[in-house]
Amino acid sequence: MCIDKYQQDKCRMINRSTLGRALRRLLNHARVENRLVSGLIPALNYMQKNTEDVLFCLMPHASSGDAATHMQTVLLQAFCYENCIPVIEVDSGQKLVELCGTAQTNIKSDFPCVIITKYHDGSDTSSDYSSSSTLSPIEQTLTDFYECTIQEFPRPIVELPG
Repeated sequence: MCIDKYQQDKCRMINRSTLGRALRRLLNHARVENRLVSGLIPALNYMQKNTEDVLFCLMPHASSGDAATHMQTVLLQAFCYENCIPVIEVDSGQKLVELCGTAQTNIKSDFPCVIITKYHDGSDTSSDYSSSSTLSPIEQTLTDFYECTIQEFPRPIVELPG
């Protein structure tokens, strides 16, 4: 899913104000389908073995003054970019943890990143899951958003619903 030049019309059609709700719906579906991996160490372990199976990496925007979180953010982003994994920054690590249903676990002490894996229906595993025809409409919208904003600086931050 490496980035090519994208059509300007498609980019203009993305409603950025609804991305948080779309991301919440995707997280709910992915949680039910067991496609979420939460926490820095579990996410890194999964990505190291299954890079091509990762659809998105979600992470909170690092606040200034927290050097350890900033370092984790930079290193995780670098790994994702190197492996063509879309990174979407969200406004709150706490909201991300709650939307993933992991608020009761000890993930709060860990860097609250989440990866969403691709959906596998158990059929032919040799098919290309990265093709846009296999993405849900929400996944396609988020992929389009990522591809349209890849060169924006500062990177846009998706505001999750509370």
